[in-house]
Amino acid sequence: MVLASSLSGCEVMTTEGKELGTVESMTMDPRTGALQFLRLGPHNGGGSGFHRIENGQLLIPADHIEAKQDYLLVRPPR
Repeated sequence: MVLASSLSGCEVMTTEGKELGTVESMTMDPRTGALQFLRLGPHNGGGSGFHRIENGQLLIPADHIEAKQDYLLVRPPR
């Protein structure tokens, strides 16, 4: 289990090895406290199919998180 508070500032990479950026903030469900999305800072690279919002942040759904090692590993969308 990974605590949401330990994710802030983590570098994020897909399980295929593409660097996506750094976790700037997170979105939580106010009723359950469950993590919904990671918000990554603007990055020069592509988003590997993830949604980018108007301020340039990349949104990573929490259910795509695979592991936390040297990087936070996320599964790319299919």
